[in-house]
Amino acid sequence: MHYFSKVQVSEEVFSLVYGKGVVVMVLPKKQRVEGFYVFAVEYKNDKKVHYTLDGFPNWCSSDGCMQTVFYLKDVDLTDIDIQPTCKILSEKKILKYKEKGNLEIRCPSGIWRNADEVPEKIVKKALKNDSYHLFRKEVKS
Repeated sequence: MHYFSKVQVSEEVFSLVYGKGVVVMVLPKKQRVEGFYVFAVEYKNDKKVHYTLDGFPNWCSSDGCMQTVFYLKDVDLTDIDIQPTCKILSEKKILKYKEKGNLEIRCPSGIWRNADEVPEKIVKKALKNDSYHLFRKEVKS
């Protein structure tokens, strides 16, 4: 059974990238196809993302895809790292950590995520705007 097999319009969800959102569209069960996007969530700033029944977003690649959205009632926000960064990295350090795969970016939701697990356009926009405070070296727990 898929996590979102009973998803309904107007349900509140939480994305690890975009934060709180509301389901705005769900395909009827007869029209659903395995592996295709079946519902859409709208976030702040009219950002709309489509998801599969497993919660995979439309912006992820097929080889590294993972669930990034959950029902809001299922999320325990106390364990999520939302601490501000202490040290601002240089562009050179950011690129170095990105190459090694241990760069984290602060997502619009406020959560720190590996830069390889978020949409590439978020990383590029932060670099283009010189928002280096949104990056840090990955914290190993």
